[in-house]
Amino acid sequence: MLKLKTQVVLTSFSKSLKHVSVFILALFLTRYFSPHDYGTYLQVMLVANMAIYLSVFGIPSSIYYFLPRTGEKKKMMKNTILLLCSIAVVVSIGVYFLSEFIATNFNNLELVDYGWLMAVFILLQIPIKLYEPFMITTNNVPKFVMVNASFNFGFLLAVLIPVLLGWNLFEVLLTLFWFFAAQFAAIFLVVFWVYFKLKDEPEEEPYSMKEQFQYSAPIGFAGAINELGIVIDKIIVSGFFNPAQLAIYTRGAMEIPMLNVIANSLGNILMPRFVEEYKKNNIAEVVRLWHSGIRMMATFIYPAFVFFVITAGHLIPFLFTEKYIESVIIFQVYTIVLLTRITSYDAIARAVGQTKVLMKVSLMAVALNIALTIGLVSWIGIIGAPLATVIVTFIVRGSHLWIITKLIDISIADVFPWRSLGKLFAASLVAAVPLIPILNTDLSHFPMLAACGVVFAVSYLLVFRKTGALTDSELKSIRSALPKKLRWVI
Repeated sequence: MLKLKTQVVLTSFSKSLKHVSVFILALFLTRYFSPHDYGTYLQVMLVANMAIYLSVFGIPSSIYYFLPRTGEKKKMMKNTILLLCSIAVVVSIGVYFLSEFIATNFNNLELVDYGWLMAVFILLQIPIKLYEPFMITTNNVPKFVMVNASFNFGFLLAVLIPVLLGWNLFEVLLTLFWFFAAQFAAIFLVVFWVYFKLKDEPEEEPYSMKEQFQYSAPIGFAGAINELGIVIDKIIVSGFFNPAQLAIYTRGAMEIPMLNVIANSLGNILMPRFVEEYKKNNIAEVVRLWHSGIRMMATFIYPAFVFFVITAGHLIPFLFTEKYIESVIIFQVYTIVLLTRITSYDAIARAVGQTKVLMKVSLMAVALNIALTIGLVSWIGIIGAPLATVIVTFIVRGSHLWIITKLIDISIADVFPWRSLGKLFAASLVAAVPLIPILNTDLSHFPMLAACGVVFAVSYLLVFRKTGALTDSELKSIRSALPKKLRWVI
């Protein structure tokens, strides 16, 4: 079995390729498409992705919990596959017949013409959501990484090549349809290859679909609400503004590739360790693992936040052209959320089997997000959307921390390694001071970003070494993940 740090690196790398691909596509789509066509592309993908995440009901996540425990492994996976395929059929048909309603409320009647494509995207994508948890739980991380990385790269090519050839939006989306069909077929070949190697273990717990659904439903509902919370700002912006303005908003309200993926991957991979230690009533070890992951994430997240915010005025127009200069302030506000991306907040609740509480927090979050976003957008315009997202995110993360204190009986002072986080954030701020004179020069975007990047990196590493924020074992883990020639910098 691969070491924990190796699994984190491999799965994070594989999954981050999808985010990097989306980011690279944005660089080209903002240049080759008009803001209106790019906004339409975003709406098609928004509808498809939202339908997918709202409808899987936590079933893929249940594999992490039940497959290692149940003795009837093949029966469980067969039922899971059939259930996801059935959901895919129902949801895709529903989206197709609702395409006119969606188009009207998104201020874009062109979406009616793309209704069948949105439906097929959903049909092909829902069933393969079981791929990651199934492969990780069966200790097939290398195979997961290889196949997943290949298709993440394939997604990039499936959109990028037609765009560079000058094809129109419909032709680009049609190419994406054929790509999703090939992905579906290949992933299920791998899934069935692993499935037929599964061995039932009669001495383990019997499988119960009822128990699986009872476990999945709260996670799924919470996950669906969380996903809705993530995209609700874009849905509301689509309802208030035209597709071109959505494009400008989206390029500001964007996730930074890699960073969020690493946090989620770390949470998923640590979850079996949390389960194991919790069953032993070893709460101290659960907290130690939790704190260690947080400290290592914050080491990279906090300086990234500071750098992106202070250089946004050059970063956004460099990436997406001057057409998207209005995205700068949106990006600066939205990036504040990055401060919370230092862990997977629901990992401990899932590990101890207390998933219903996640649903309550998620319901509160989405209701608050909808109310705040609509209210602030109506009051101060499009900038109200990222501001609402930031406010709600901090409230929700705080609620998750309070829940963790109750689940494992620790104080709020012990739930996070606060002192270490304070040192890392202070180090990031201090490292930014040398950038002030550089930002006051007349350098163009690329030279400015290059100069600031080099100076900030050197400054942060020098200050970081003095903080003592990480333990020796954590420093060793980070060094081992780096190329040998770069290990000296940490």
